[in-house]
Amino acid sequence: MDRYTPSDAQRRWIETRDRTCRRHPGCANAAGWADLDHVIPHARGGATSCANLSCLCRRHHRLKTHAPGWSYAITPDGVLSVTTPSGVTRTTRPPGHRPEPNLSLTGSRVLAAAPPEPPPAPDPADDPPPF
Repeated sequence: MDRYTPSDAQRRWIETRDRTCRRHPGCANAAGWADLDHVIPHARGGATSCANLSCLCRRHHRLKTHAPGWSYAITPDGVLSVTTPSGVTRTTRPPGHRPEPNLSLTGSRVLAAAPPEPPPAPDPADDPPPF
């Protein structure tokens, strides 16, 4: 049975991941006061899972639900992309999320360069006496 209402554990996980409303970059409404929103609506087959839920403040949740022309997409790691009716796309990442640096644009692994060698230790003979 796929439930519509997120479990308490899902709520804690999503609120910890998102921390604020994810609809607009800069919306500072705290996740504790936000609605958990299905990015793909539950009525259209969207699962009640952490990979399909995001925190939206009530204002942005209503905008998403009732204003035509907006589209939303979320990746399994919580990167949310919102496209406006005019075609502008804004992407938000959970705080602290960084794209994996060793992936190419196609998602395949790229070999990382070896880290640089540390500088040589200073020669004690080159150290001037203290004055």
